[in-house]
Parts: sequence; structure tokens; C-alpha cells
Amino acid sequence: MQWIEIIRLRTQPDVEPSVIKWLKDLIHSLGGTPGLDEARVYTHSAVPGDVSLHMMWDTMQEIFTESEVGLMVAETLKKYGILDHTVWLMKGKNGHRQVTG
Repeated sequence: MQWIEIIRLRTQPDVEPSVIKWLKDLIHSLGGTPGLDEARVYTHSAVPGDVSLHMMWDTMQEIFTESEVGLMVAETLKKYGILDHTVWLMKGKNGHRQVTG
């Protein structure tokens, strides 16, 4: 089953660069994590200080809750602002299109 775990942090704009650096370092260290297909860091296009980590999983589990990695990330980031941690199950897909730019 494919699912995505999203950890969104709303923090102060001056804190954002250090959070992004920490998240980038983290996702580079996650290679080889069982079931983790990809991890991406995003920032809001119009709201400074709004950062999210998206982890795409493909696992055989039947009960979907936050991953151990996700819980660790959330615990670390919650001291920096308002945190939202959610799990989404994939119910539909439209191909594998790569967009470059």
C-alpha cells in the first residue's frame, strides 16, 4: 500500500533556513529506510516560515499511523512552532510524469 506522511511546520521566517538545512540533512541520511520510497522538503510559495516534509511510503502494513521516523521529526520540530503531522492513503494515481524546469 502506498501512503504519504506529511509533517508541516509553521515557524518564524528567520528560523526557516536552519529547519530546511536540518531536514535536508535528515532526508539524505534516510536512504535505505525500509518502505520509504522518497522524502521531499517543501516551503510555502507565499508564506515565509511554512515548511513541510513529505515522506512517500510503500509498505504492507494494514494499520496506518505515523512512522517512527515521522514521530522523531515531529518531536524535534514542535519546539519551533505550530506542527501538523498527518498520514494520507493513496486511492488513485495518474502515471509517472516527470516535470523539469
